[in-house]
Order: sequence, then structure tokens, then C-alpha cells
Amino acid sequence: MERRTFLKLAGAAAAGASVNAVAATLPWQRTARPADVVVIGAGAFGGWTALHLREMGHSVTLVDAYGPGNARATSGDETRQIRVGYGDREVYSRWVMRGMELWREREREFGRTLLSNAGRLQLATEFNAGLRASRDVFSRLKVDHEVMTAADMRRRWPQLEPGEMSAGLYEPGAMIVRAHQACVAVAEAASRKGVQLVAGRAQPGRPTGTALAQLALQGGGSLSGASYVFACGPWLPRLFPDLLDGKLLTPRREVYYFGTPAGDDRFNCPNLPVFSEASHYGFPSVDGKGVKVCPTRGDADADPDNDERIVTPHQVARSREYLARRFPGLKGQPVVETRVCQLENTADEHFLIQRHPGWSNVWIAGGGSGHGFKHGPVVGEYIAERVLGRRSDPELEALFRLKA
Repeated sequence: MERRTFLKLAGAAAAGASVNAVAATLPWQRTARPADVVVIGAGAFGGWTALHLREMGHSVTLVDAYGPGNARATSGDETRQIRVGYGDREVYSRWVMRGMELWREREREFGRTLLSNAGRLQLATEFNAGLRASRDVFSRLKVDHEVMTAADMRRRWPQLEPGEMSAGLYEPGAMIVRAHQACVAVAEAASRKGVQLVAGRAQPGRPTGTALAQLALQGGGSLSGASYVFACGPWLPRLFPDLLDGKLLTPRREVYYFGTPAGDDRFNCPNLPVFSEASHYGFPSVDGKGVKVCPTRGDADADPDNDERIVTPHQVARSREYLARRFPGLKGQPVVETRVCQLENTADEHFLIQRHPGWSNVWIAGGGSGHGFKHGPVVGEYIAERVLGRRSDPELEALFRLKA
């Protein structure tokens, strides 16, 4: 084996060991007594749903094959952003504003530092329709923002070279959330409050008429509940191929953390905002991890179980060139960490939250489409109320329904 390949594989193994060590601190079981609701998937949607259901007084089982925030999950990696800017999709802007309040409340409850204020800067070659739509929503919702020229951006952040990007929209209230830590914190809180945690791969078991009677666990055994919520991200098309095949795509994405120069804090949060443009987006360095850079394109589909999480040289080179052009002070800096994940995209990039058309007690929750994590507390609340029959908003139901 070549030394470079060995180092990549060793690094991946070390990352997996770290995740498993954290997951092992939770009281995972191999089985559980029957519950009011069984939630499959401990990521951003499933974990928050289980926690909300338990806080509403219901018995809950939370099942996950690899643990919360694991390296295979769409909800993995170190960080995500929380930003109100969504173009003209105001429903998500409003949800984010509510979500920011919930994130701060939960951060205090969990006793963990999950949030960092960073701001978010969108760059474009001109003040285009998308930026105008975000600006208009900001104005209606009274969200602090600033329209910027290239000269404005250079003055505010001398470490940034906008180049051909002559327009910017800055949202100073945007935040960074520590994603992996948040997933674990939610699972810990759920467990403390009485949610049963089951480690295992679950799939629909036998139906009874128009209802699902139980879940089958790989390797034997089963779980039962009055209702079931499948919130398992990129695994959803495998569990429901007849319903979701070709309608929920799982494109691969690569993430690189570039080192910063010794003693130079210009690229650390909060000295640099989250930044985004057509080809890339990225985060300032948080907790010494390095500047996060993510190309916005990747291969068509990824296998969340079996694909190796090794980055591709041409994508690394592309992002290295972008970073040197946009942040000249980072030219030549090494890649210090990498991640490979997958999204789970619906065709219109709206969430998928609906009752299974064939089983009255089964709900499907997914379609995060690269923007779901920040909404976790609000989505969990919404799903819990839908499952319990406490909320029915026809407009949201139509928005989150699987499209033909």
C-alpha cells in the first residue's frame, strides 16, 4: 500500500473511532419495550423529533444504525450555518428566526457551547435576483443586513479579495452551529428524559392491513410502536424504493479544512464570516479546525453505507485554487482535515414530511436538501405535532408533500 493511501485510510479510521467513542457514552440498547412512537434516525430531523415527542409526554424509542452525527450521516461533520437568507422562500426564513431562539434556549439547557456568531456574506458578480429576494425578505422581517460593493467588502475584511464578485449581501446575525456536538447533545437530552436508544439497522416489518405492526432489526429482533417516524436521510430511498426511487437523490459532497498561518487569526471566527458564491461556500476556522471550503458540485449519487470517504484530487485542486484567489493569505496552506458526505435532495429542495400513503401510522421525514440541519428544533416540533395530530397547516402540508 502506498504511504499516501495508508495515511488517508488511517485518518478515516481515527475519525470513525472518535465518533464511536462518543456514541458509546450513550446508553444504547439492542432492544426496547413497545413505545408510543418509534423514530428511526438520530440525525437533525429524527433526534429533535424524538426529544419533542418525549417532552410532550409520550414514550419514544430512537433507533440509529451508527449513532448521532456519525461519519456516514448527512447530519455529520463539524459545523453547519444558521442563516435567515433564503431568497424568496420566506417560510424557511421565518422558521430560521424561530429556530435561532430555540437553538439558544437548548444551548443553555444542554450546557454546551454549540453556537458561534459569524455573520454570512453572499457574493455575486452582480446584485442579482436571488440577492434582491433575500434583501426584500430581510426588510419585511426586519432582519439586520447590509448591501455591499467589492470596495465595501475589502474594507470590512482585508483578508478577502472579492475579485469579479462586485456585489455582496451581508447578514451579521448568521451563526455557526457545531453539528456533530449538537446531534450528540440532543440524543443525550432525549436519553436523560426517558427516550429509549436502540443501536441497530431497522427496516419496515410486517404490516397489518393499512398499518405497520413492527420494525425488523438486522441480525434478528424487532421493535414495535403505535406510530413510526422514518427520518433516516439518504437511507430513505432504500427503505421505501417504490415510493422514493428517483425522487430523493443523494449527491456526494466533499469538504476540506485548510490550515491557517501560524499566529494569524484573520481567518478565525468571528473575524471572517461564513461565505458563499456559485462555485463554493465556506466557514471561518472554528475550534482550530481550519477554514472550511466546500465545492457546490459533486457526483450524482452516493452510497451512504459502502462508499469510502476519500476526497478526489481534482476537487481538492479546484478548491485550493479558489481559496488562493479569494483569500490570498491562505495560498499554499495545507489541507488539515477532510470530510465526504452526501445530501438528500428532493426535486424542489423542499422538505419531505408526510404520512406514508399506504400505512396510516408511518411518517416519512427527510429531504433536507443541504439546508435542513439549521431547522432541526423547528422541524422536530413540527413533525411531532403532525404525528400526534395536533397541527394541520394546509399550505405547509402541500409544500412538504412528495411531488410527482
